[in-house]
Amino acid sequence: MFAQDPRKEHSEKQRMLNSNSLRKLDMQDLMVFSAVYEKSSVSGVSEALCVSQSTVSYCLKKLRTCFKDELFINTRTGMRPTFKAEGMYDHVRTILQSINQCHAGAGSPMSRTGDRSLHPADA
Repeated sequence: MFAQDPRKEHSEKQRMLNSNSLRKLDMQDLMVFSAVYEKSSVSGVSEALCVSQSTVSYCLKKLRTCFKDELFINTRTGMRPTFKAEGMYDHVRTILQSINQCHAGAGSPMSRTGDRSLHPADA
């Protein structure tokens, strides 16, 4: 097997970043993806995220369009992830965890340094 040309790999990543469909994804879409993967149920995801089933379906439609894959197949036992969805799951979880860490209190650079002289409240 031959190694893939790094320039081609970079070009493919850049193409995905510039894709209009990728730009239309938001946090809720990623949360729905992760929850469907974990719960295997649109109704379960709807309840867990406190959104309607139609909202979950709409998010899945956006994700499917963006990634050009069904991502989840509806079976008798629930929503089964496709090969592509399985490959995406860890990446999506990492993104969501990173965002949650930022939101949970990484704090501002000023609060970490202890220098409060530039805070608007001190002016």
